[in-house]
Parts: sequence; structure tokens; C-alpha cells
Amino acid sequence: MLVSFAQIIPFSCAYPLETNISLNAAIRPLLNGGGLIGSGNRATANMTLFHNSNFSYRYPSGLVTLPMGSPLYVAVFVSENDPNFAVVLEDCYTTNSSNPEDHMRYYLIHSRCPTDPRYVSVIENGQSLHARFSALLFPLHGGNPYVFLHCTLRLCDKRTQNCVPHCRRRTYRSVENQDQLHPVTIGPITFE
Repeated sequence: MLVSFAQIIPFSCAYPLETNISLNAAIRPLLNGGGLIGSGNRATANMTLFHNSNFSYRYPSGLVTLPMGSPLYVAVFVSENDPNFAVVLEDCYTTNSSNPEDHMRYYLIHSRCPTDPRYVSVIENGQSLHARFSALLFPLHGGNPYVFLHCTLRLCDKRTQNCVPHCRRRTYRSVENQDQLHPVTIGPITFE
């Protein structure tokens, strides 16, 4: 005789919610440290550069050369299948090296908001697993003609919080405490 009882067993899944992404070569994504920090499966992040505002014409792999003062269109996406999450760009900045820890930085996005709307336009952030922005990049001081773009991002659970940043006209917003993240970097980018 077989006896069975129905029983409810509560469970939950843990997803890592934060990462920094950096690409060591243009259009070739590389995650330093490999994914988002936390327990559970790792989601991977990728960054791609585009020629145009509709994000349909990618730059080829290798060195990207921009005419001085021309906009660069950047897309960041996370390979995660759960539509309840959204990618949020926390910080995006340029350096003269592929090292995301380089202290000589120029912030394009800081604390989820563009630092100067005249040069940076956030198109999508916190709405889906894709984030997009455009920026006018310029060579940094120091004599190095190359610029590397780094972005710190996190996954936001849309069921528990509003993931879309609300930016005012001020340059910086307060930053909440976060775990150390691994940036995603793309570059080199140079100018003609």
C-alpha cells in the first residue's frame, strides 16, 4: 500500500546582482573575475560599440578610431533569462589604460546618472537586460592617444524596487554602499 501526502516546501533562488564589466579589446567582451558577484549562477555582461544611434552598425573587432567630437554609441547587456531583472549602469568612465582601477578617470555616468548631459545621453538604463547610452569622447590628458571605456553595473529586481534611475540636473548623486565590483572595459579607442 502506497501512501502519499502533499506538502509545500518553500524555496527561493539567489542571483548575484552586481558586477563591473571591462573589455580589453574593442568589441571583444571580457569579464574580469567572470560575472556578477554573489551566490548562484553567474550572469555574464557584454559591451558593444556602435556607429549609429539605432544601434544597428557595430564597430569591427580591434582598435576603434573615432573622428574627434563624434558620438560613440554603447550597448551593455546581461545574459540572464529572467525578465524580472534589469541591468543598471552605476558608473561608466574612461581611462588611458585597460586597467579599470586606474585613478585617472573621466566619468560619463556616475551614480546611475550622466555627469554632463551635453556630452552623455542615457537612452536606456534600468528597464530591461540591456542598457544603452551615447557619449562624445575626447582624449584624456597624459599623452596617451588611447581611451578605454569601463562600466560598473548591477542587476536590479524589478519586482522589489524601481530600477529606472531618476536623474536631476545636478552632476552627482549620493552613492549607496556596494560590494567591490569587477568592471567591464572596452578599448582601445583613439581619435583622428
